Amino acid sequence: MSANQTDKNQEHTEAPLHGKSRRFRYIRWGWMGLLLLLCLKPVSAQQEGNQITQFMYNTYSYNPGFAGMSNGICVSALHRQQWLGISKGLDESVNITAPNSTVIMAHMPIRAIKGGIGVEIASFNASLFRQTYVKLGYAYHLQTSFGIIGMGVRAQMQTLGMDGNFNPRDEGDPIITDIQESETGVYGDVSIGFYLQGNGGYFVGLAANNLIAHKGKKIAYQPSRTFALHGGYTFSFPSLPKIEFTPSTYLETDFATFNWSIAMTGTFNKRFWAGLSYRLQDAVSILGGVHIGKLQIGLSYDITASRFIRASKIGGAFEVLVRYCFGLEGDNVNTEYKNARYL
Repeated sequence: MSANQTDKNQEHTEAPLHGKSRRFRYIRWGWMGLLLLLCLKPVSAQQEGNQITQFMYNTYSYNPGFAGMSNGICVSALHRQQWLGISKGLDESVNITAPNSTVIMAHMPIRAIKGGIGVEIASFNASLFRQTYVKLGYAYHLQTSFGIIGMGVRAQMQTLGMDGNFNPRDEGDPIITDIQESETGVYGDVSIGFYLQGNGGYFVGLAANNLIAHKGKKIAYQPSRTFALHGGYTFSFPSLPKIEFTPSTYLETDFATFNWSIAMTGTFNKRFWAGLSYRLQDAVSILGGVHIGKLQIGLSYDITASRFIRASKIGGAFEVLVRYCFGLEGDNVNTEYKNARYL
């Protein structure tokens, strides 16, 4: 990989890689070997919470250490609709709401505080449950000889509501029948995260979310304290110089259950990207998108791998991502986009 190609793969260009590096070649093969090992030895898991297929473009949502890493102001919106077609065949009196989520976020670097800030507003709805999040975070950026490290902290306010007018199909559920009227609970929490953008095109992050995990009083709900490990590597082959490949992985666990995804995407001529993703025991996904100047549009569709969902004849899940980045005054932001991964 040439120095020019390597520099283009990076969100930050302050410390470009000159020439080939044996260390980074080892890192490349190490990541590829790790992904292969995980593919060969899957472990059963139970997914919970808000799942995002395009996790590689949603980094700030689960790691506050990523705030400001895009070297410009980035604003994005993502919407996910699960269980397409679930309402078919149901009685009109049954108000079933398929799980759906919307995430709106923005983050930017601020030189005066030697880091970046980020804000996120997200909602998740499923039948009688409604969750809304507001997150505000800061990350300190440390320039090193091997890349840039982001060390972040984020405060979160969450509301959880239950619809007392919900009309279930199964009226014998004792939990639902105990709900006489709509209720809402408010919870606060804190997350921390570390993110490394390496000079050689690799990236890795570790985050701890919901550290307080406070149990609500009005609604008996307690979020799980979770830990997220994610990373990947961007590279190209000399025989295919116009295509950049990015294998990536995301693992989240509360040490009782875990959610694990892997993906491989390829970006052609800095404009079009496509790929495949697999979420353990849940779905195989098709991803694709395009860059139009400073605008990025991404789509994905989940083909369910769950036996229960297939037996229920429920459709997959659809996601749409819209992202816009623009540079700060005096900055040279990578908005045309070197690597479709960044959010």
